[in-house]
Amino acid sequence: MQLSKFSYYADFVIYPIVCIGWAAASLRGLTWVGVAEWFCTLAAGMLLWSLLEYVLHRIVLHGTTRFAPLHAMHHSSPLALIGTPTWISMLVLGSVIGIPAWLCCGFSIASALTIGVMLGYWWYGIVHHVIHHRTHERSTAYFGELRAWHMRHHYSPKSGNFGVTTGLWDYLFGTAINAHNKPIIST
Repeated sequence: MQLSKFSYYADFVIYPIVCIGWAAASLRGLTWVGVAEWFCTLAAGMLLWSLLEYVLHRIVLHGTTRFAPLHAMHHSSPLALIGTPTWISMLVLGSVIGIPAWLCCGFSIASALTIGVMLGYWWYGIVHHVIHHRTHERSTAYFGELRAWHMRHHYSPKSGNFGVTTGLWDYLFGTAINAHNKPIIST
């Protein structure tokens, strides 16, 4: 949906604050083994986000869902401030990831997993913003490669490159598009 400037940029500020505060609360009193387990679960949450990013983008935003027309607005106007309000994304991530993980694994693991997913979502927002809104500025090779990757998603006649922060899942699921607009792995 079309967001105000305040609402669009809120993710960049609110997610780190929530993640740092939540991490501090959940790490308090853990043993070294507990801290190691927490950070491994955090990394798993970030990996889980990358898979969710791919699945949501491919199936929900490019499928035949009610969200596809909203995403089509982004494709037709890539510089528009289109996204999900912070309160909605936090509520959904907390409900879908945090609560079930808490019920199954306890607070510490649930918090690490949810924070990992939230950090992945935050990083996705930064990467996607830089790709679209910082095109005339010099950027690192990392952002340059991701920009080229994502532009093939936007402008190729082929459907693919659904991962924004990584091409991992596109390569695994055969939806990666190389620079010549040909699928790298045919599906």
